Amino acid sequence: MQDFWTEKFFPKGAEEFIGNTEIVEKSFEWAKKWAKGSGQPPLLFWGQSGAGKTCLAYLIARQFNWGIVELNGSMLRSKEVIERVAGAALQSASITGSKRLLLLDEVDALTRNDRGGAKAILSVIKESRNPVVITANDIFSNRDISQLRFVCRAFEFKKINYLSIAKRLREILELEKIPFDEDAVKELAQNSSGDMRSALLDLQTLSLSKNISMQDVASLSPRERQQKVFSVMKAIFKGTDFAQVREARSQSDLSNDMLFNWVEENIPRQYSSANDVALAFDRLSRADVFNGRIFNKQHWGFLRYSTELAAEGVALSKSSVSNDFVMYQFPGLLSMLSRTSSLRALKRELGSKIGAKTHSSSREVVSNDLPFFKMVFADKKKAVGCTALFGLTEKEVAFLLDTKPETKKVQSIMEESQKIIDERARPKRFFYGPVQEEDLQGPLHEEPGEGPESREAGDTDLREEEKGKQTRLF
Repeated sequence: MQDFWTEKFFPKGAEEFIGNTEIVEKSFEWAKKWAKGSGQPPLLFWGQSGAGKTCLAYLIARQFNWGIVELNGSMLRSKEVIERVAGAALQSASITGSKRLLLLDEVDALTRNDRGGAKAILSVIKESRNPVVITANDIFSNRDISQLRFVCRAFEFKKINYLSIAKRLREILELEKIPFDEDAVKELAQNSSGDMRSALLDLQTLSLSKNISMQDVASLSPRERQQKVFSVMKAIFKGTDFAQVREARSQSDLSNDMLFNWVEENIPRQYSSANDVALAFDRLSRADVFNGRIFNKQHWGFLRYSTELAAEGVALSKSSVSNDFVMYQFPGLLSMLSRTSSLRALKRELGSKIGAKTHSSSREVVSNDLPFFKMVFADKKKAVGCTALFGLTEKEVAFLLDTKPETKKVQSIMEESQKIIDERARPKRFFYGPVQEEDLQGPLHEEPGEGPESREAGDTDLREEEKGKQTRLF
């Protein structure tokens, strides 16, 4: 099996590392201090995808003969995994007695449903006796993850210059003895948008044809790199040119709603003048008016006015540009909605179950009836009856009791309600309908000691009487 070129041409030293030279130098200085026994804060590498964040961590480990323990985003979601694996790695040396480097890769993949992963990372790295490197593409997408910058030395990886990428690609092609067109290699480097990893993978793909030409490069779709939201915010709040702000907005992946929420959240953080703040919010409110018209009339031609007012309009609201550093914040409204999404979903489901029995809408139940049902659930007998009637789950019962699902009170209610449900589900031996001849075959009732001979005459009369009935109960 052919090796990936990202592994085959892994840099052998700092001199072969492409781009972000200053970060490489400072990272090696950091590692030397660790090697001499001087503890250092963790390194936080974030920024451009494919710029070498993970590569630099492995390069440091190889250069200093350190063992390396890597946890990726999927493994970091559990607090137990972090405390068990990462905690052990940070408190002990490798088998050879050398240090271990702990690599926490792609921590921005964590969400608020990560079961305590983000907080566990903060807790563990503070007590580390071994070097730690943390990587992320965007450290500001999660508030818990953004706190890492206060306990780490953060370095932002920038795009690698396409000329540096092209130079390295030519060196690799010469080592592989593959003919190439200079312009084709340069075009490939430009299409990579500063992503060295993607450039190498594309080059390996094209090398299968044993020649790199412009036609081959044209067959690959350019890799689109979307501008970071913070770059857009900077363009809006620092920019004074209408065309430049519009270009920054158009190159981003922000939806109209997301752009609106980001701008709304950060206007008072960036603008200090009361007049600037008032004018910015006035233009943002006009953008919201157009959003309302789009929603009501489904006339999407108004979208251009909405986006331009929310971005370019706000940008040109300031009387002067502030040079103060501002940490742009994720929209508070979206954070609140994210935190309460599971609770709102539980209320909707609870409203649907109750509404189906009370002939009310889910919204009416949630807004008007849930407080009443919380009072009803104070009586255990009524709580058991309601749970059985509406088919409530442990979480729904716990919500109405303002407690947790695993408490004895909730479990007791669930067990008793299940008994009621089982009793109702027990099959009933009732049959309604005309009596058939075959239904009357055999004895209807047999007293102890009776035999067939003593019943023959009496049974005939009884069967004739029963056949005249229209209903029989079994």
